[in-house]
Amino acid sequence: MTPSASARRALWPYAVAVLAVAVSLFPIFWILTIALKTRFDAFAMPPVWFFSPVWENFGRAWSSTGFSGAFLNSLIVCAIGNVLALAAGIPAAYYLNRRNVPGRRTILIWLLISYMLPEFLFIVPMYVLFQSIGLYDTVIGLALIYQVFTLPFTIWLLRAFFADIPEALAEAARLEGAGTLRIVWTIYVPIAAPGIAATVILNAIKMWNELTIALALTFEKAQTVTLAVAGFRGYASIDWGAMSAASIIIILPMALFAILAQRRIVQGLSLGAVK
Repeated sequence: MTPSASARRALWPYAVAVLAVAVSLFPIFWILTIALKTRFDAFAMPPVWFFSPVWENFGRAWSSTGFSGAFLNSLIVCAIGNVLALAAGIPAAYYLNRRNVPGRRTILIWLLISYMLPEFLFIVPMYVLFQSIGLYDTVIGLALIYQVFTLPFTIWLLRAFFADIPEALAEAARLEGAGTLRIVWTIYVPIAAPGIAATVILNAIKMWNELTIALALTFEKAQTVTLAVAGFRGYASIDWGAMSAASIIIILPMALFAILAQRRIVQGLSLGAVK
């Protein structure tokens, strides 16, 4: 094989990777260009590739009725939902991994099945329950239901991370008089921190993008960003500029979160949680 042929073969993986990245980023690029164009440039044919960016779409999106409030609601729901999922998922993952829990296999299978069930199965019973106890159209109620449907995923991921931690560490701590709570908090949580970070990010992305449950269990006060974006569709027209700007705004928090925690995500996934 000649050196030039060998070099071309070595470049193929990079070319495929660049193509895959370009294809995946093109929708975001297209939405961004619509958000930065005037109404006439946005849908001009042939497309306008060189233009002076305008920012009025972002201002109109942010100042529109309910969008900034929905943005704050989504942040609160993701934060509370993740805290609740970890508060229940960490001890559950520890016991299902390290203790001889009766029916453990059945519990794990049921958790997996419940995670695969369609989201709308939660809606009817939760709608009736939330209406009766006053949690309908509240961020607390929405965070509670998000915690319910992300908990099986949380337990499965954390259980895999905990399985990679040597049991001898816990035994040594137990001989020193440490209780279960202290062992989990001082040994398992720090060692599995990359996996916990990956779990938080994946749960946050799922909660942030969720639409079906938010549509059914909120009306006005607890609307999330996914519902707020749909609000730019009017009776006979769609404000594509503001809708595209709003889409870019709601992408940013999760994108920044993922970039800042990129190292943790890679460490967490490489620990063996997603095999």
